Amino acid sequence: MKKNSGTFLAIVIIFMLFFSGRAIAASAEEERTAVLVEGAKKEGKVVWYTTMATGEADALFRKFNEKYPFLVTEMYRAGNEKLLLRALGEAQAKKYVFDVAMPTGAESQILLKKGLFTKYLSPQRRFYPEESKDSEGYWTDLFMNLNVIGYNTKLVSPRDVPKTYEELLASRWKGKMALDTKAYEWFANVVKLMGEKKGLEYMKKLGEQNIQFRTGRSLNAQMVAAGEVSLAILCFNQRIEEMKEKGAPVNWIGIEPIVPELHPLSISAHAPHPNGARLFLDYALSKEGQTLLAGFHKITNRTDVELLIPSMKKGLKILPPDFSVVDDYERYAKLYRELLMRK
Repeated sequence: MKKNSGTFLAIVIIFMLFFSGRAIAASAEEERTAVLVEGAKKEGKVVWYTTMATGEADALFRKFNEKYPFLVTEMYRAGNEKLLLRALGEAQAKKYVFDVAMPTGAESQILLKKGLFTKYLSPQRRFYPEESKDSEGYWTDLFMNLNVIGYNTKLVSPRDVPKTYEELLASRWKGKMALDTKAYEWFANVVKLMGEKKGLEYMKKLGEQNIQFRTGRSLNAQMVAAGEVSLAILCFNQRIEEMKEKGAPVNWIGIEPIVPELHPLSISAHAPHPNGARLFLDYALSKEGQTLLAGFHKITNRTDVELLIPSMKKGLKILPPDFSVVDDYERYAKLYRELLMRK
């Protein structure tokens, strides 16, 4: 009897320590947020540079602003290249404007290497797997896009859907495929995956397929839906799912391992409004913020948020992000234009 009582007491103590620890952690986080709020009230503003679609970015910023109405929120939205050049230009002029930035993976790493980001270990990072954040605290992925093949279901029969990169070289696809004009990161990753020699030989053959080039993967997906091309070599699967819901004759397939496009969220090393920046990053990575993004078919990596369509990620073999490609980024961009665009 005494032994059972002792066991019961031990269990009670463990539970008490567990819940007490959680309460202490919650209290510490509330105190930390209160300090940030006081600092942000004095700053009065937060500026976000992003490549995210305008409507979705507006929705996230609006919800953040409802939570912290004392902050004026400003956003600059542009494509990767334009955002990168603007941030680098401002840094060169020592004119620091943005507080938080979200370019895509490669461009993010270029800015990081230039010393334009600072470390920030948001408490929200604990809900993200290791491949969705760096070990030092410079960035955490806001959401992930997966580069998949999008195809028109009226023009491509199920048996003809290409399931490997080699199948894209078939004569039936000549002149019937679309591709983004600046898919440099995808190109570099596939070349590295295949091996430099074999990868570049493959890209040369793919370039002989008379590919139609348009800027933007959403635009390429629209070309597929309109039947202007049979398939797009690169689409984002969430865009295809959105089109399917609206009745478009489209579907997608991923050639595995699928090359992801991350959207690292980072705080400027020269943030004019550092407290507001931390509040925004915390909110964007929070369960509330990520649930909002998931509602737009975004692929969140936060472990306690369900995707709108789980099959957009579940069960897929995804290539771990390899940011070493930025060390040779200009060469890969030049090869992309030469081999694929034939310029």
